[in-house]
Amino acid sequence: MKYDYDLAVIGAGTGGLVSSFVADSLGARVALIEADRVGGECLWSGCVPSKTLFKSAKVFDLIKRSEEFGVHVEKPRLIWNAVRLRLADVRDEIKNLEREELAKTKIELISGRAHFVDNHHLEIETKGGSRALSAKKFIVATGSKVKIPDIEGLENAGFITHEGLFERPNLPKSLIFIGGGPISVEMAQAFARFGTKVTVLQKGARLLDKEEPEISALIEKLLRNEGVQINLNAQIARVEADDSQKTVHFSVEGVQQSVKAGEIVVAIGKTPQFEGLNLENAGVKTSEKGIEVDAHLRTSAPNIWACGDVTGQFLFTHAAEYEAKIAAQNAMLPVGAKVDFHALPWVTFTDPEIAHLGQTREEAEKQHGAVKVWQAPFKTLDRAIIEGETSGFAQIVTTSSGRIVGAHIIGPSAGELIASFLPAVREGALLQEFAEAIFPYPTLAEIGHRAGNQIYQEIVESKTVQTALKWLPK
Repeated sequence: MKYDYDLAVIGAGTGGLVSSFVADSLGARVALIEADRVGGECLWSGCVPSKTLFKSAKVFDLIKRSEEFGVHVEKPRLIWNAVRLRLADVRDEIKNLEREELAKTKIELISGRAHFVDNHHLEIETKGGSRALSAKKFIVATGSKVKIPDIEGLENAGFITHEGLFERPNLPKSLIFIGGGPISVEMAQAFARFGTKVTVLQKGARLLDKEEPEISALIEKLLRNEGVQINLNAQIARVEADDSQKTVHFSVEGVQQSVKAGEIVVAIGKTPQFEGLNLENAGVKTSEKGIEVDAHLRTSAPNIWACGDVTGQFLFTHAAEYEAKIAAQNAMLPVGAKVDFHALPWVTFTDPEIAHLGQTREEAEKQHGAVKVWQAPFKTLDRAIIEGETSGFAQIVTTSSGRIVGAHIIGPSAGELIASFLPAVREGALLQEFAEAIFPYPTLAEIGHRAGNQIYQEIVESKTVQTALKWLPK
């Protein structure tokens, strides 16, 4: 049977764009269908605006610390409209780069909302009406949406998500963040630095519960030092609102409390978005976790793949890019590529940054039994002292033989530093190799060298080596 396209990709976020680019480069006739805006959540309301906003907060904080570096600045002021303008400019610049790349291809971009008729046919609602489309194969990359908790009075009181933070005409005087994950922690710190009174209500026992406990504890301490009010184990009962403020009633270990603010920000995570696609018509199985896929990212329909947040596996832009390449290769070629997430990194862009790679201590113990944890502090690293950024540490998890299975960093430029550990975790390198390698001085990257030196020192001081030394001629 002849189809309109070799491949139709639904969703033009990172996953959809990358999979379309790969298929186009392989010579496929590709249709890319987007219901909203090209670029997806990351560009418009996620990574790009949030990190741009945080950069302004970090610069503002650095200016206020300028006398530590021998520089005097008279009464620094935050101009909220200027922050928003820069945010828009950055977003536009990245948007234009994506459009330029798209223009270089033969991909047909279709604006509209797609629905499966069967596993080879779509009905697309466009501004001008509707359009039918057929394709031999499909990739679904429709992303995710913000998860909203079921809290009494929340909907009536009104709330925003992180998306609403970037569109506010004025700097909010007070904010309550519901949730203690990456989005909440990043934005709470940013707005606290801008001068907003910030409260965080976290249901769990610690912030960032996927990180090592020591890292969670340190970022909590640093946020509290910056004036963020943090309530852990907070069980929210209800929300009320009057003309000027909103009140969240909650309890901690049975003690009833309440907090008021001008706005509530819901940031408890995201959930895959695929409603309205009529996937059942195509034979695609789903669950509340997302579209079900195998290791090849193929769905239950043999000619349909899925990638990115919609699979519910790892909701990160870089994970979506990785999955998109595999999905497109498998859709277009008989390669049978599989996903492998054992060396997937992620970063929480607080100050200091938090980077996560591979297994935590607890995860490693479950798989390997006895493990070792090596910690190197930034406070003794020369470059960190020079930069005036000494908070944090690198924590490396190894097997008993010294093979690296996890690297976790809280410190300056942690997101950049974690990259040096990627090959190590991926290939199972020994930590002592970081001691044997030559690192440039003075750099922050030496934190890995310092961690390596610890195991190197342990080897040198071991009974076996010391016994051998006694037999060597003097």
